[in-house]
Amino acid sequence: MNISICITTYNHEKYIEECLMSIFAQEFSGNYEIIIGNDNSSDETENIIQKLIANHPKGNKIKYFKNVPNLGYVKNTLFTFSNAKGKYIAILDGDDSWIDHLKLQKQFDFLEKNSTYSAVGCNSKTVYADLSILPHAYSELPDRSLEKEDLTDISLFQTSTFFFRKDILKKDFPTDILSADRCLYLLAGCFGKIYFFSDQMAIYRQIGESISKNVSFEVMKKDFAIIPFIKKYGADYKLSKLKTYFYYTLMTYPKSVSKKNFDFAAFGYAFNNILSKFTLHPLKLYSAIKWTKHTIRQKYDFKKNENQFI
Repeated sequence: MNISICITTYNHEKYIEECLMSIFAQEFSGNYEIIIGNDNSSDETENIIQKLIANHPKGNKIKYFKNVPNLGYVKNTLFTFSNAKGKYIAILDGDDSWIDHLKLQKQFDFLEKNSTYSAVGCNSKTVYADLSILPHAYSELPDRSLEKEDLTDISLFQTSTFFFRKDILKKDFPTDILSADRCLYLLAGCFGKIYFFSDQMAIYRQIGESISKNVSFEVMKKDFAIIPFIKKYGADYKLSKLKTYFYYTLMTYPKSVSKKNFDFAAFGYAFNNILSKFTLHPLKLYSAIKWTKHTIRQKYDFKKNENQFI
């Protein structure tokens, strides 16, 4: 099997057919399977999937699982991975879709030809399901190779564009975390470079009630468990860079946070960011401190203006 396309879905009745049809429209010269982990949806998601399995000419490519009771996003993601038989895994969330019919072929061909790369991602078109915001590109950056240091600095791609070698997966992948995607990107960096295609090959749908929009500070803190796991397989990841990355997410993403908790995250971010960039060159050190303070002030002002402090 060349590729396993792993889909996690929960209450995606509005989007799951579009998601699956975008896979069936792929022009791929090899073979693939579709692993769906339905996390005990309470809507019509299951019925829509079953109809496609029964009626679509490519419906037999689907291996369908329903989790009762539900596993949660991270465990459901890992469950789909555990059932994958492909050399490569492509991720697609049940509310997203692919818009380039050659997406799989391009990513497959790249990894087949470039053994020093562990994964590839691509740009996507961000659309908003419940907000009056015009669609836009997820990233404005050009094609590029990503090294370890890049993976803790920037976010070029989102989950539904990620395509990786299955053999990078480890049995002790942490489960009591929030961000399986961040952990997976960093893990891929332990085993090779990651390539970014600037072409928009997917639709990334932003939904107001999604988990990424409603995460609490305490839940976000769970992602610090990713650090020792990544250091186990990627000893040359700089610890201060990893801590900077996760303190930044802790400072940025919770929509409701006390000022005390924000200060805790901001201090952790500042200390580790300056430590990771420490130099005896006075101007470079001054610049690192200046931009660290600027970032914290920017995040603080945003939360204040959006009434996110509690």
